[in-house]
Formats: sequence, C-alpha cells, structure tokens
Amino acid sequence: MLEATCHCGAVAIEIDAPLTAVTECNCSICRRYATRWAYFTQGTTRVKAAPGATEIYMWGDRMVEFHRCRACGCVTHYEGLDKGPESRLAVNARMLPPEALDGVRVRHFDGADTWSYLEG
Repeated sequence: MLEATCHCGAVAIEIDAPLTAVTECNCSICRRYATRWAYFTQGTTRVKAAPGATEIYMWGDRMVEFHRCRACGCVTHYEGLDKGPESRLAVNARMLPPEALDGVRVRHFDGADTWSYLEG
C-alpha cells in the first residue's frame, strides 16, 4: 500500500495499486500546480480526510474536481463528477514519499495543445 499526504497531514490517500508511471501535463492548470499525476481507480484508493478538509476547484467544462487541503493548500488529487469503483482518481504524486517515486517513469502529456503524450 502507498500513502500520499498533504503537508499538514489533514488529507491522506491510501492506494492499493502499483505505481508504474506518473504524468506531467503542461495544460494551463497542471503547469501552475506543478503536479505529477498518478492514475488509479476509485476502487483502489481511499481518501482519508474529515468532511470539509478539502476545497474543490473546477473550471472550463466543470467536469473535473481538483481537491486541495484547506489547511496547508496542497493540491492532493482530482476526480471526475461521475464516481464509481472504476472511475479515475488522479493522485498528485508529489504527495507521496520521495522513495515511492524511485525508478518510476515520468510521462509528459501535452494538455496545452495536441492532447497527446510527447514521448514515442
């Protein structure tokens, strides 16, 4: 099991799946957040936080909820509006312990223009 936590520890995400790659996106929001996303499903993750511990930001088509800790401000994860066991939950991999990222592939996604991965 992996555990991602915000700086203050008010938000923790438990992950019961292997971490094989993270995605760095250059879209207008991801480049500002400086996130690296690790993609899992709702069924393999558990967000542990008190009610109201996160604040949600939505923009554009308002289909994705970006969560940040209300106490320390860290962006912890995002998820779509449609939630189910197989729905995506993207964890900000920068909230994981550094050793969890050792040897993990970083993929670069062009969310600003082509909407495709930049590597071959």
